[in-house]
Amino acid sequence: MWRVMQKIPMPTFTLRRKLIILLSAITCLILLGQTLFWLSSEVTDLDAHAAAHGTIVAQGVANSCAVLMEGADPHRFDSLLDRVGRTVDLVELTITDRFGAVLTRRRPNPLPNFVQPQFDVFGTPRETPGLLGLLGNKIVYSVSSPVVRGTVVIGFVGMRYRSSEIADKATRLITIALAMGLFWLLLGGLLGSIYVRRITQPLAVLTEAAQAVTAGRLADVVIPEQRSNDEVGVLEASFGHLVTALRAEQAENAKLLDTQQHLNARLRQRVEDVTGDLRETASYLQAVIRAMEEGVITCDLNGEIVEANLGAVRHLNGFTRPTPGVHVADLVTDGAVLQDAVDEVVRNGRSKSLELVRACATPIESGHAAVDTAALDGRRTLLFRASPIQGANKRPMGAVLMVTDETHARLVEVRMRRHDRLISLGTIAAGLAHELGNYMHAINGFSTLLLRDTAGDDPRRSDLQSIRDENQRAIALLERFLQFARPGHMRFGAESLASLVGEAVAMCAFRLRKEDVALDVDLTAVPPEVRCDGGLLVQVFINLLLNATDAMAGRPERHIRILGTTSDGNRVTLRFSDTGTGIAAEHIERIFDPFFTTKIATGTGLGLSIAHKIVEVHGGTLTVQSTPGSGTTFIIELPIAGPREEAA
Repeated sequence: MWRVMQKIPMPTFTLRRKLIILLSAITCLILLGQTLFWLSSEVTDLDAHAAAHGTIVAQGVANSCAVLMEGADPHRFDSLLDRVGRTVDLVELTITDRFGAVLTRRRPNPLPNFVQPQFDVFGTPRETPGLLGLLGNKIVYSVSSPVVRGTVVIGFVGMRYRSSEIADKATRLITIALAMGLFWLLLGGLLGSIYVRRITQPLAVLTEAAQAVTAGRLADVVIPEQRSNDEVGVLEASFGHLVTALRAEQAENAKLLDTQQHLNARLRQRVEDVTGDLRETASYLQAVIRAMEEGVITCDLNGEIVEANLGAVRHLNGFTRPTPGVHVADLVTDGAVLQDAVDEVVRNGRSKSLELVRACATPIESGHAAVDTAALDGRRTLLFRASPIQGANKRPMGAVLMVTDETHARLVEVRMRRHDRLISLGTIAAGLAHELGNYMHAINGFSTLLLRDTAGDDPRRSDLQSIRDENQRAIALLERFLQFARPGHMRFGAESLASLVGEAVAMCAFRLRKEDVALDVDLTAVPPEVRCDGGLLVQVFINLLLNATDAMAGRPERHIRILGTTSDGNRVTLRFSDTGTGIAAEHIERIFDPFFTTKIATGTGLGLSIAHKIVEVHGGTLTVQSTPGSGTTFIIELPIAGPREEAA
């Protein structure tokens, strides 16, 4: 297909005009030369004639003055001068003696800047005025002649004059020359135009055809016929062959273009189909990745994050947010090992798993409730699995990290182990309470019989009454212990937490006063009633108060603070804080395990286990926060409405 890159403008002066101007200029030059040569010859002859005529007049004046030279009358030359003035176009006539003294002078047409000529016997030299000088009668002729008497020169005649005849004849000659030149110029221009047209017309046709070819209009090109065998004819024939070849090539190019356009259309449609499939696949994969609970992070060869899903943001909550541009080594504290693992995966092309345990104060999200990490000493467990990303020819492009927060799973494992221990403890406690209950009921029966058979004034009656009362208290305690082992028989009701805490404080008052422990209770923010088993919660409160008192033994400052708050309008939180020695980090995880105790001499390891179990039965949580040397805080969180029926 022919395309016009730039339109070629038609020249202002065509070749025909240029040739006509050239021929006209040559003709003018030839005619001008011939005319000037002819005019010069004619003017030279005229000039010689005028000069000879003046010389004859001067000689005639000199001959006539020979008899008048000796006279004394100053007007003796007037008649002679008048005749001379009528003969020639006199400018000046001067008669002098032989010594140069002026005898008479006539100046009908004086000349400016006149200089007195020097006369001698041989006259004055004459200069040829030329063609231009004769026009307009501007040439002044100067002639002189000696006045001779016998053989003696007695004076001189000097004459200056013009010749209007020469100027008129020169004008007529020039007019004739111009008319002849114009005639021959027109004739030459006409003949030259005919000749030039014959040369330039084929060239003009070729020029128009060439412009049509340049514009891509090969179909409109008329191939000129070869009119002669000269250079122009050869050019016409060559141009015809060129146009024929171009038309054939254009037809072939049109076929190829149609084929190419068809292929391009098919390729474009194929690309659009593949692009649409890829776009749908990419959207599908992105939707799957976004919906994945597991975190997905992709990084380049340098370890910089390219993309991360919401799962990764959720699992790394509390650490660095995984956004594009962040380095994988900055995701967690001391993350150099993570970068090393990624480098190894990229280098070896094999997947690798890595578990990192890092401190983090932000709780993880599990379901709809936040899981407190205090049981794990505020440490989060993150599991990373790195896999290589390879392109064509297995060229490494980066790595993909699958990240999950295993903290909740670890916490569940801890609680499951504790739950198993509590189940074992409950089984033992149930069996032991059943056996002891048999004996105590027997004691209660016999003591009742003895009291019935003993008179009121008998001194042994008070002892029997004490045995019976203490035995009944022991039976009640065993029943409570059996309720711990079989929580389904617990008695839930609306209770006041302030009253229950007050009851526990009253039962521990003697011990608190003895150890000089300051107590601060603030329960103004708790609701007036909570559905619970008050007796069991009192046991929990007593256990926490006694443990706090033991932890502060020997400390300079002994202070217990009980603070109650309400969150979300449906849960109440009680914090028991002390200023004791605190709990070591390695003991935090096992502090609620049965038979685990840090009080080797006096502890049995059952108090906190039973308290934890009681709180769980109420649908709440019991957690601990402790800093060695700075005290411990036990946190009880209970639902205000009590536990769900299935939990109870």
